Amino acid sequence: MEVTMNGQNLLDIAIQATGDAGEALALALANGLCLTDDLTVGQAIDVPDGIEGDANTRAYYRAKDLHPATGVTVENESVASFEGIEYWAVEYDFEIS
Repeated sequence: MEVTMNGQNLLDIAIQATGDAGEALALALANGLCLTDDLTVGQAIDVPDGIEGDANTRAYYRAKDLHPATGVTVENESVASFEGIEYWAVEYDFEIS
């Protein structure tokens, strides 16, 4: 069983749990979900025993404690607004006369 984190979808859980994003459909079917369903933080996703996946990728994600979250958007993440002459583009942010 996997527990979802912020911004995760079934593809993320499939990579994290099985090492293969192609197993997302199997996870969806096993959990009565659609591939495009939004997951809630803390939602339990059952990973059936019959899923093969990619053992090397799965081991890498577990060893590095990686939790992909491709559903994170700019709207729910704070992004610094870059200002100043170092970030301005000529004829885009200002014009030279």
